[in-house]
Amino acid sequence: MTEEYEEIDYTIEETNAEGLPAGVVERLTKYAERIKKEYSEVEKQYLAYIAKEYLCESPNDEDDDLLIDWAEQLVIETRNETSSGGNYGGVKFVGMFAGVEPNSRDRRANLVKRAKRDFTLDAGAAVSSGFVGHYTKGDDVWMLNTSNGEKRSEFKTDEIPDHSFIADGERIVLLTKAGRPKAMSMIGRNYFFLGAPEDEFTNDGAIQLWRLDCQGESANMEVRIGKPCRIEARPPNENAPEGFKDVLGTSLSIKDSIEYTDEFVAKEVRPLLNPMKMWVDLELHGYYAPLEELTEAFESMSRTFTINGEQGKSGPVIFTRGTVNRLSSEARDSEYDEGGRSYSLSLTSQALQSIHGNSDGKEVMCWISSACNDLTNPFSSFTDDGDEIPYAENSTVLICGRVAVKRKDGKDIPNLKVMGVYADRRRIRRRATGGDTGRGQFE
Repeated sequence: MTEEYEEIDYTIEETNAEGLPAGVVERLTKYAERIKKEYSEVEKQYLAYIAKEYLCESPNDEDDDLLIDWAEQLVIETRNETSSGGNYGGVKFVGMFAGVEPNSRDRRANLVKRAKRDFTLDAGAAVSSGFVGHYTKGDDVWMLNTSNGEKRSEFKTDEIPDHSFIADGERIVLLTKAGRPKAMSMIGRNYFFLGAPEDEFTNDGAIQLWRLDCQGESANMEVRIGKPCRIEARPPNENAPEGFKDVLGTSLSIKDSIEYTDEFVAKEVRPLLNPMKMWVDLELHGYYAPLEELTEAFESMSRTFTINGEQGKSGPVIFTRGTVNRLSSEARDSEYDEGGRSYSLSLTSQALQSIHGNSDGKEVMCWISSACNDLTNPFSSFTDDGDEIPYAENSTVLICGRVAVKRKDGKDIPNLKVMGVYADRRRIRRRATGGDTGRGQFE
């Protein structure tokens, strides 16, 4: 996400209710009853709030009356937001995870770049904006200059203030809306989520493939591909740029709040949530393409962009299905992968082989990143109880991946950068029944 749309919830490790003052517990309990949430959820929200606004990571170290005041602020703030149409905690989305981006990114890199630029151009204006704080040396500690004036920091002049960086020879820091320093880095990763807001899920045209912006520890959370679930996320702003209208914001604690369930639809409809049906249903969405139509999907659905004056093309993220022709669950070194390793499998189908015979187009190579391997278990199917079943060649699988095309001998040969793999346990051959899983088969 760009800096204009960065909305980050800060969270810390859970604190038991008995560790909070009675006045805090009383206010949070009433608040939970009002918004019809479990107390534990509200307590997490409170801890996230004081971590974000007051950089408080150890409530037990603070005075009771201060913690109570902060609870009062949260209750009033969220009530005001609700009454004016805002939503502090996002809305419930239902559907299923379909994949994960291979690369994580620092969500605040552009913020730091902007802060350096603004401060260098006009230091006074940058500080007055409330976006940047400026450290200057006092007699014994660093002084922090913000739009609200100057105040003493906790950092001695012989040490470097946390989260600060250099701009125009001066030490500056990013600020929260409340005027407090915040970290200059926040790692995030996009997860792909096929679904819709819970109250719209059964509406025609509501289901789409979202990019779920997960940050902090949740940027490396393990997810169950294709298993129905409920999450909480923030819909994109109405004025979000066109390229970000499919991005859902999340709290840092989303990994702890995913609820795997199919109870958001009627019992008789739940079989339709099976990815073998849902992922390939063009009446629900437009993301499915058979193996033999991947080149056409690339041409018709790709997005063009310009970087440093040069135009590029990014292939679409689609669903497809096929029979595993070869697979390599053994890692191979890759200088292009974030984790330094990659994996692979190839898919084929009768239609593909009928078209291409024994030529290069008879199978589609699927490249699996270390992130996909570590966070989604792409080489296994799962029982309802979560037991893992590794699969072998000749298994039927679904793939969520980004289409790329390589020109070879005058022909366009598609391949897939895999985001996620779904393997139905009734459509796979167990790994024990055979299959060369070594990388040597691809040499």
